[in-house]
Amino acid sequence: MKLTNEQFTEVAFIFEKENGNSHSEFEKGIISESKLTEYKPTELEKIIVDGLNSGIYKNEDERVSGYWSLSKIGNRNLIEEYKKWLRTEVENENGIAVFQILIGLDRLDEPVFNKNRTGQGVDETELNIRDAKQYLKK
Repeated sequence: MKLTNEQFTEVAFIFEKENGNSHSEFEKGIISESKLTEYKPTELEKIIVDGLNSGIYKNEDERVSGYWSLSKIGNRNLIEEYKKWLRTEVENENGIAVFQILIGLDRLDEPVFNKNRTGQGVDETELNIRDAKQYLKK
């Protein structure tokens, strides 16, 4: 099953809800209208992981949406998957995808960003790729 960017947003909100995060009325509306609520969060997670691993998300924007959605679930069992995807995105120099994976890993308390950095931004491509390479060497 291939999710659209809109569905990735729905899944992210579902994951946040599962983790006890409060939502605005807008976000609650998206969740209530989503057909994806028919799935358990673990099933949605598997759908995304399987999709990313199978290569059905050909463009970077789609993969970034998948990585972003998964970052909302807080599942430390995804660390190895994130590392695998990070290697691929670094090799292909996909700066936005690299950044989103770093954020996902950071949310799982992985030490991905250099401790001397004063911030993290999607526009800091060289620093993000440097930090990703350092992290993958560990």
